[in-house]
Amino acid sequence: MDVLAGRQVLLFGDERVIGPSNWLNVGRTFNVARVDFHHPGYKVSVFASSVVPGENTDLHNALPDNNMYGIYGSLQNVVPKANLEPYVLWRVAQANPGLPEEVGHGHLNEVTLGLHWKGTLPSGFDYDSEFDGQQGSLGKYSIGAWAGYASLGKTFRKAPASPRTFLELNYASGTKNPAGREWNTFDQIYPSNHDKYGFADLIGRRNLVHYRAGIEEIPAKKWRLKQQFEGFWLATANDNLYNGAGAIAVPAHPGASRHVGNELDIVAEYTLNKGLNFGFGYGRMFAGPFLRTTTAGHDYQYPYAYFEYNFTKSGFHFPISTNQPDYW
Repeated sequence: MDVLAGRQVLLFGDERVIGPSNWLNVGRTFNVARVDFHHPGYKVSVFASSVVPGENTDLHNALPDNNMYGIYGSLQNVVPKANLEPYVLWRVAQANPGLPEEVGHGHLNEVTLGLHWKGTLPSGFDYDSEFDGQQGSLGKYSIGAWAGYASLGKTFRKAPASPRTFLELNYASGTKNPAGREWNTFDQIYPSNHDKYGFADLIGRRNLVHYRAGIEEIPAKKWRLKQQFEGFWLATANDNLYNGAGAIAVPAHPGASRHVGNELDIVAEYTLNKGLNFGFGYGRMFAGPFLRTTTAGHDYQYPYAYFEYNFTKSGFHFPISTNQPDYW
């Protein structure tokens, strides 16, 4: 049993619900009181937390009256060659116009029930899925929202470059009747959204229908390549388009097309040694009918380069544990 308290990163599962969002200028942290129970075959974490805004100007103060409590489990081999992660999260927050989840609507009292299920299958297949349901209240509204994703991949180990192909589908509900008393917009909570919905990081997990298909290759021992194509739609045209932080990017335009656009991503990464790797890539969002109707309608280009040095893998050890983010 581990008992931890203080300022720390929270990272669970595929980070689509809770993660540090490492590609921000300032990564996300929490003030946390946490107990982890370990046993061969399973782990259970029980925690109470308050998020610290990832802003350059304020690194030391958590948002007041905005708390999250959770129980997160990890069960190995209940299903052969798979990991099951059931969890329950409870968010409570006073009326705060600074929270994109609230959009100034009032007090938030929300429970999220979720299950992350990931594993491998014969013949080089692998799968990953996660489903979440949300109930509670947001001001005068009754919350009823859900989200889920499912992906399937196959690795051709005997082929040159050992290519892995994959297909993924995502859905996050939106509010169909803003004038009603039911709030259906999914609360993405505190995710690491980078590369979950494109490398350009333009769109968040709210009011979203999304698919992507792609291929990954290892053409040489130290090189990794990835190419993927993605499509984005609104779950309902009566709700907004939300950005990666969960805030409104483009207000709702009822009657407009729900097709937001398509994105092409190309990435290359080279591992120089155990501690150092670098990469470069290009992302392009092709504006769809919704963006052409509601905005200037220009395509968006995102060329980038990065390098990463990992002290632990290089042989330099801190007295505390560190987590290596997976940018793939």
